[in-house]
Amino acid sequence: MPASFEHPSLSTHVSTEQRDRAADYLKAAYAEGRISEAEFDRRIGLVLGAVTRKDLNEAFFGLVDVPPVDAPGGPNPYASGSFRSQAGYGYLSPTSSGLPVRHEGSPGGALAHFSGLFTSVLGPGIGYAVSSPGSLARRESAKAFNFQLVALIGLVIGGTLQGITHSGLIGFLVGLGWVAWVVLSIVGGVKAAQGEDWTNPVTKAVKLRVLPEK
Repeated sequence: MPASFEHPSLSTHVSTEQRDRAADYLKAAYAEGRISEAEFDRRIGLVLGAVTRKDLNEAFFGLVDVPPVDAPGGPNPYASGSFRSQAGYGYLSPTSSGLPVRHEGSPGGALAHFSGLFTSVLGPGIGYAVSSPGSLARRESAKAFNFQLVALIGLVIGGTLQGITHSGLIGFLVGLGWVAWVVLSIVGGVKAAQGEDWTNPVTKAVKLRVLPEK
């Protein structure tokens, strides 16, 4: 029986950065529901304890299709330094410069952002309450809720000042605020639908986080 062949690169030590990328990949897989909590715990333990590339690959068997070793002289599955992801990510290096994190669109997250146009904080709040912890829908619902809360506070204060002072400048600024609120609510929904981890400039400037955006 021919001796099995192991590509030399598999004995290379992995770096902290490579472990972090692998951990991010698993976190995304768990958030998307592709692995259970128990499986995530098992795989993340393998990632954190990985010393070599071979150790790191062990954490992805069944999730990412890592080819078996082959006999010398035969076709070497690691010759191209790649293996195929079962989830459709294309070919990945055994310890590539980065394990990609797939960001699928979140219809629930997009709905939370769009609902803010009609319900203010209520729609995003409901979206947050009914979505699974750690999911993209919950994270986007939290973002939408926090933005709608900041916008609501700002517009109420602006409208009150306008009613008291009847200032044309304040009225103009309140009008701009309304336009910005509509535009940013729509942009947030579109970005969520596309799976992009977008940060609203308003909530980035105003550090009000009633709901955790994680």
